[in-house]
Amino acid sequence: MDFSKNLEELEKILAILEDEARPLEETLASYEKGVALFKECFEFVNAAEKKIQILSENDLNNLGGTQDDI
Repeated sequence: MDFSKNLEELEKILAILEDEARPLEETLASYEKGVALFKECFEFVNAAEKKIQILSENDLNNLGGTQDDI
């Protein structure tokens, strides 16, 4: 997954959803695609946060600190 490309695609989908002249079927298909992309981005960010937390805890342990020192 390319996070940046997914965000760009979400911006395009948002423009489609804001266009009231589009047919309902196209709007619904774009919405469904947007939800799927949002889920991928959300999962990517959650995984990144977990990695950062683990790395931070490992660094603190290596330095003799604790989580309360953050």
